[in-house]
Amino acid sequence: MGVTAVFILPLLLLGISGLLFIYQEVSRLWSKSAVQNKVVVLTDAISGLGKECARVFHAGGARLVLCGKNWERLETLYDALISVADPSKTFTPKLVLLDLSDVSCVPDVAKEILDCYGCVDILINNASMKVKGPAHKISLELDKKIMDANYFGPITLTKALLPDMISRRTGQIVLVNNIQGKLGIPFRTAYLTMTGVV
Repeated sequence: MGVTAVFILPLLLLGISGLLFIYQEVSRLWSKSAVQNKVVVLTDAISGLGKECARVFHAGGARLVLCGKNWERLETLYDALISVADPSKTFTPKLVLLDLSDVSCVPDVAKEILDCYGCVDILINNASMKVKGPAHKISLELDKKIMDANYFGPITLTKALLPDMISRRTGQIVLVNNIQGKLGIPFRTAYLTMTGVV
C-alpha cells in the first residue's frame, strides 16, 4: 500500500495542478472577452482604483472613456496606457474632463461621454471627494459640495446615461462605495455621512 500511495500522490497533485491551470486560463480568457469592445466609463480614472481599472479594462480590449478633474493627470494616464498597449488589440481611450461637484455641468458632460462612442455599456461611478476635519469646523457650503460630488453628481450622470441603456436593453452601472459609513472614523464626518446615504 505504501508503494501505491507513492505513485498515486504525485499523479493526484499533477491532476489538481492541471485543473487549477485550466481554471486560471479560462478565467483569464473570460475576463478579457467580458469587456472586449464594451464602452466603459470611469468617473475618476486618475485615482488609485480608477487607474488600475483603466489598466485592466484597456488590456481587456474595452473602449474606455476616462474622466477626471485634472486634465494633465488624465493625459499622463492616457500616455501610460498607450505605451504598453498593443494597438491591434486595444482602442485609444477618450478623455473627458469631469467634476461631479459641479452638478450643473453634468448633463453636458454626459452628452460628451455619449458622443465618444455613441453608447455606454458599463458606467463605473468611482469618483468621490473626501475632506478631513472636525465636524464643527467644516462649513455647510463644503458639506454641500461633498454631497454634490459624492451623491448628486453620480446620480445626475447615471440618470443622464440611463435612457440610452434602457433603449438598448443593455448596460451595467457600478457604484463604488466603502464601509467607512458603518464605522466611526474621526475627522471624516461629511464623507462618512455621504457613504451612508449611498
